[in-house]
Amino acid sequence: MRHGGMVVLAAVVLTGLTGCADRPNDLETYYDTSGGTGTPTSAPSAPSSDVPVEQAAANAPVDHVAEAVEAAVLTKSDLVNEGVREAAARAANGSCFDAVPAGDPRGSTWLYNSGSSLTQQVTGYLDRTAADVLASVDCGGQTLSVPRPDGAEAARAWCDDTTCTLLLAGGHVLSGLQVTASTASRAADAVKGLAELAADKLPQS
Repeated sequence: MRHGGMVVLAAVVLTGLTGCADRPNDLETYYDTSGGTGTPTSAPSAPSSDVPVEQAAANAPVDHVAEAVEAAVLTKSDLVNEGVREAAARAANGSCFDAVPAGDPRGSTWLYNSGSSLTQQVTGYLDRTAADVLASVDCGGQTLSVPRPDGAEAARAWCDDTTCTLLLAGGHVLSGLQVTASTASRAADAVKGLAELAADKLPQS
């Protein structure tokens, strides 16, 4: 997968998972917050807590995208009617999630009583819209036809064996839903049923 010169911010937010807390969600991973300290001469330097205007301006897009990513993550209350419970650990990526450009992908997994699993992966991009990113994603398996839900600027889906993945783009945020079930038909029905719920949480232009 070609990433080109794309600068990627992957800020997938973990939702209530005890098993996924081994890596801190530190935005300093994605941008340089260091400033030149210098040695004061005749004038005292500004307090270290003051953020230079130039640096604050540079960080603003990062903060905005990070907030949009966090807002797009499905929570326990969002999924209360889906009959799922939080998993102790995130499921392994299906091939489609592996095809999504990301700097530090993280996510959350939920389990159905039937034994099926739902994994969400939310990724933010600084220099490209999520719709542009989604247009370049090439997943294996069979294309799944899913109507674009209101709130999403673009939607694409695939099924690979009994795992179906739906990718929804809004602003600079790409929200992915991956369901693994006993059959491809059940997985497809599950991602289709969650499409509107996930799209409602995407940033609106």
